[in-house]
Amino acid sequence: MENTNILDLVTAGIALLILIGGMLMMFTTVFTTKGK
Repeated sequence: MENTNILDLVTAGIALLILIGGMLMMFTTVFTTKGK
């Protein structure tokens, strides 16, 4: 049971990181295009 819980936490963390990373990239691209 513990192993599955850890796996779920890891997958959730990775998904969150990818989501936040994508949002940051979107914001940076929008700001750079607006700045130029």
